[in-house]
Amino acid sequence: MQTNANKITLDCRVDSYRAGWTVVEFLSHRFKYHPARRWTHRVKDGRVLVNGMRVPPDHAVGKGDLVSYTIFHNEPEVDFRYEIVHEDDDILAVAKPGNLPVHACGVYIRNTLVAHVKNRFGEHINLAHRLDRETSGVVLLSKNTAAARKLSMAFASGSVAKEYVAVVHGAPQRCAFEVDAPIGKTDDIVPLVGERETMRGVTSELKPDFPRYVPRRMIDYENGKPAKTAFRVLRYGSGFTVLEARPLSGRTNQIRVHLYHLGLPLVGDKVYRMPGEVRDTLELGRHALHCRSLEFDHPTTCRRLRLEAQLPEDLRVFHGESRRERSGNGEVNE
Repeated sequence: MQTNANKITLDCRVDSYRAGWTVVEFLSHRFKYHPARRWTHRVKDGRVLVNGMRVPPDHAVGKGDLVSYTIFHNEPEVDFRYEIVHEDDDILAVAKPGNLPVHACGVYIRNTLVAHVKNRFGEHINLAHRLDRETSGVVLLSKNTAAARKLSMAFASGSVAKEYVAVVHGAPQRCAFEVDAPIGKTDDIVPLVGERETMRGVTSELKPDFPRYVPRRMIDYENGKPAKTAFRVLRYGSGFTVLEARPLSGRTNQIRVHLYHLGLPLVGDKVYRMPGEVRDTLELGRHALHCRSLEFDHPTTCRRLRLEAQLPEDLRVFHGESRRERSGNGEVNE
C-alpha cells in the first residue's frame, strides 16, 4: 500500500480461483463493500489498473495479475487508547476500546489496531483473531511465525476459551441456556445506521468511496456451519439484561446472530436489531459487546494463560443501572 496525503493506492494479486473472471467480477467478489455497478464506474473512470494499465470492465484477469485501485480517502477518527494487558517474546495482548477496527476493512485502511501496533512494535506483529470494530476487549497478537501458527491452530480447534459480556434488549426466560444453531451467509445487506455520524467532516466528493451497507449472517439449518453459544445471566435491568456469553465455536458475528435469533438483540447493534431500535442504537454509539477474557495454552511454554480486560465505562453504567438487581443465580443483589 502506497500513501500520499489522502491519496491511497491499494494493490492485490489475482489468485487461481478467480483467474479468468472479469476485473469487475474479481473486485466485487474480492471487496464486497461495493457492488458490481460501482466497481464498473471506477474501472471506467481509470481508478482501477491491471498491471499498471487501464482496462475495460469486461477485461479478463489472469493469475498473478496486479490489480490496483486508487482513491482519495479521509478516514473517520477512531479511539487509539488501547491498553497492553500482556507482552512476552511470543505474544502481545491488548484491551481495545469500542471504536477501533482491528484490521483494514471498509472505510478503515490506516486507522486500525494492527496498523498502529505494527508501527509501534514492528512489522512482525500479526493478529491471532478478530473482533468487530464496535466490540471492545481482549485482542491477541503474535510476535513471530511459530507463535502465529500455533495460535491459529488453537483458535481453529476451539481450544481457546472466550468469554464475553453482552447487554441485550429484553430478558431471557432462563438464567443459563445454550443456543445450538448453524450460521450461514446471506445476500441481505443492511444500510449503515448512523452513517451521518461516520461521515462527519468528510467532504462530499470523498463519500462515494465509503461503503453504505454491511453484509450479515443468519441462522441457516440447511447450509449453515455448526455454531453453539452458552449464555448466563449476570444482571437484570430495566428493559435490558447483562449476559455472559461463551462462544463454543468461532463463526462470524456468532454471539450477535444467536441473540438476534432469540429475540434478545444487543443494545446498540446496527445490523442485528429489531424494528424501533434505531434510537437506542444511536444513543449508545456502538453495540454493547465486550470480550472480557481469553484463555489458551501459551504457544511456547504450553502453560494455560488467562488474559482479561476490564469492562469499559460505557458498559459499566448498565451494571449500576439499578440498586436492586437479580444475579444469574436468581438472588437479589443490593
